[in-house]
Amino acid sequence: MIRSELFNRALDWVDKSIEWVSIVLMSFLLVLTFANVVGRYVFNNSIYFSEELARFIFVWIVFLGAAIIIKGKGHVAVTFLLDNLKVKTTKKALEIIINLFGILFISIVFSGGWQLATSMNLYSSPALDIPMGYVYWIIPIGSGIMMIHQLKNFASIFKVQDKDSDMNEEE
Repeated sequence: MIRSELFNRALDWVDKSIEWVSIVLMSFLLVLTFANVVGRYVFNNSIYFSEELARFIFVWIVFLGAAIIIKGKGHVAVTFLLDNLKVKTTKKALEIIINLFGILFISIVFSGGWQLATSMNLYSSPALDIPMGYVYWIIPIGSGIMMIHQLKNFASIFKVQDKDSDMNEEE
């Protein structure tokens, strides 16, 4: 019990840190883009690396944000079938299948992202001249955090089921 509480606290700290990093990155992206527009149209001189850096920051924001959204089960989903099922066991079975596909998808993204990030260190970005691996490392980082949240969501299906079965036994 203490381990899971400690794990949940650590994960909450990671999630809060991700939220703050996302806020800082989004703010920086806004300032960078605004400065580039002003430089281009007012001074006739743009910041040469701003578009590339904006793309890289945006990729990081997307993967960090996706990790946070999975925690709250906030991704877009077609829930018509799930919402209209009346039998609880069928509904639980469908939730299990949906979560297993989510785990499979995140595993594929993590694996591909890991391979991409390790292989892209050989190449540099054109404007910033940084290893492209730095940009692509967010794929395994973000999908790793997504996987932790997806597994927690998956486990919560069974915890709710245990509570439901306890309630039925009491009746």
